[in-house]
Amino acid sequence: MRRTAVIVLASSLSACSVLDQLQFNGPTRLDPSKVYLNHADVVRVGPRQTERFACARGLLVCTQRGIEFECSCP
Repeated sequence: MRRTAVIVLASSLSACSVLDQLQFNGPTRLDPSKVYLNHADVVRVGPRQTERFACARGLLVCTQRGIEFECSCP
């Protein structure tokens, strides 16, 4: 009985990663008010303009260069 419970518990926990990758609402929708950057794109913007940009995949990384920010997708 214990062996069965352990097997069921282990198999249900290993399915979490599969369930996290499923898309229930179809493909992800991009925000139409943002400008999406690719891996090679680099843009220099003011401090209030950084939230207008995003990466198509991954996180946007911005570093401050003087009074501007240099944003890119790693």
